[in-house]
Amino acid sequence: MEEPLPSPTPDPEAAPVIRMSFFARLLNVFAVPGDVFEDVKTAPKSTANWLGPVVISAVVGGLAAIIMFSQPAIQQQIKEQQTKAIEKQVEAKKMTREQADQAIAITEKFMGPTMMKIFGVGGSLVFSVVRVFWWGFVLYLISQWFLKIRIPYPKALEVAGLSLMISVLGMIVGILLVVNLGKMFAGPSLALAVENFDLQRKSHVALGAANVFSFWFVGVISVGLAKLAAVPLIRALFLVFGYWVLQEFFFIITGLGQFAL
Repeated sequence: MEEPLPSPTPDPEAAPVIRMSFFARLLNVFAVPGDVFEDVKTAPKSTANWLGPVVISAVVGGLAAIIMFSQPAIQQQIKEQQTKAIEKQVEAKKMTREQADQAIAITEKFMGPTMMKIFGVGGSLVFSVVRVFWWGFVLYLISQWFLKIRIPYPKALEVAGLSLMISVLGMIVGILLVVNLGKMFAGPSLALAVENFDLQRKSHVALGAANVFSFWFVGVISVGLAKLAAVPLIRALFLVFGYWVLQEFFFIITGLGQFAL
């Protein structure tokens, strides 16, 4: 009589890997980004990981623009900022009084609340797309040039996309502050200490750039880089934060302060 064959012992190494769902990644990136990016690193490529956050960011940013530019106090502040910028051109003798009056009239005609909402919605879509692809490219270059490690660009894109959810939360908090305080640049930054924020003043823009959610975003995306490149977090954070400081400094000194906020 033949002996029965022994049952195969389950191999723990062959146990199925439990993956996070897409929505779990969107939520967990706020609390346990390390776990999220570890999952992203070992999982197959997923377009949803960057496309989803881009769509969410564009929608939230568009709604924020509509809400903000519907506030009479904000409309008045924008008008004052525009007029102040034109008056500075007159003071610097780069524009005559007649040209300034014409510029103010044209601005009031073509940059009313409706046009500002349209530009705000369109700008939110463009900015969301560009930001994800740019930060993915930055992570890819940092890993190549400074860490001497090749990471796949699609994976860097996924890290940048999921990290964008921090900025989405920042937009929500920012628009709530704008509506409640009636100040256009009332984001959770040091700019809250400025009574009359002037976009033309570099010191004011620098305070606005010191945003709680910007620091949080840099920290989270650094975790993603550390996981993809398998390097210590402190090393990834030093490189990403260093790049971010240089980026903000460039925007401020070149007069592109709105991109630093």
